[in-house]
Amino acid sequence: MTYTQSAEQRHNSPWLRLVAILSLLAALGGSAAWAQQIPVITDNVFIEAARSGDLARLQAAHAAGYSVDGLGRNGQNALHAAAEWGRLAIVKQLLDWGAKPDKRASTKHTAMGYAVIYGHEEIVAALLDAKADPNKAGPDYEVPLITAARLGQGKIVALLLAAGSDVRETDGTGRTASEWAREMRQPKILQMLQAAGG
Repeated sequence: MTYTQSAEQRHNSPWLRLVAILSLLAALGGSAAWAQQIPVITDNVFIEAARSGDLARLQAAHAAGYSVDGLGRNGQNALHAAAEWGRLAIVKQLLDWGAKPDKRASTKHTAMGYAVIYGHEEIVAALLDAKADPNKAGPDYEVPLITAARLGQGKIVALLLAAGSDVRETDGTGRTASEWAREMRQPKILQMLQAAGG
């Protein structure tokens, strides 16, 4: 016996719908904007307040005893979440409460690393003002200066250089910030780095 699906049945097939959804997610998955819109894991109220930029909720959670530097379910603390999502007022409040600017997330990123990746210049400046180490390496031994050069973050490169970033640092591939700037065709950044001795 032969079974033939109608056009309507084929269109409404759960398998085809799943393939369409997976295709859409794959298309969006490489986008930084997508990553910044939908957190994969929800966390405790303190970290969620930091991520969403809700200062009043953050202050209430702090008063209730949440640890400023405590890591949440996804391996980040509140400072990491605020730095990643560009929440400057939250970053400043956490630093005022004594948050450690160089503490690593489970990914090995520091708050500085997240701020550099997403181009949050004011947060980089706030972290540097709080004495964050500009040479603290993240994943693959990549220091913030290399990340900024590789991603074309010229203003952040200037901030890091002014704070004493070491232009001779290399990452896990053996490249310096200057070598990444050259490879990624960032002539203005390369010029800045070379002027600083890189």
